[in-house]
Amino acid sequence: MLFSKAVLALASITDFSTMAVSSEEPLLFGPLLIAPKQRQVWKCGQTVDLTPMELDILLLLARRPGQVFTARQIYEAVAMDSFDASWTGISSMVYKLRRKLGAGIIETVRGHGYKFVAPGTSLK
Repeated sequence: MLFSKAVLALASITDFSTMAVSSEEPLLFGPLLIAPKQRQVWKCGQTVDLTPMELDILLLLARRPGQVFTARQIYEAVAMDSFDASWTGISSMVYKLRRKLGAGIIETVRGHGYKFVAPGTSLK
């Protein structure tokens, strides 16, 4: 039900790179739906199980498609209070996210960091 409503509500939005996104609005990128309020993610209508930290990283990146974040910026935004995380472990979290979401959604910008690329687009 939530998936259908979000798809209908967001279907007319095509340029997410300039869209201002509130912290609670669902994010729809092709087959990927992220519902921050419910802390759930779906890909092709199937639930994607993410850890709280993985979801926080995904939300940070997805709210600003195409923007490059360094590992330290990601750590400072999502993991400062987590005693088991370090900014050097962000690459491991990104690896796990890629395995769950598919390659190409989170890209490495060599020497700089990571960026979210909406499925079906090529933000360079």
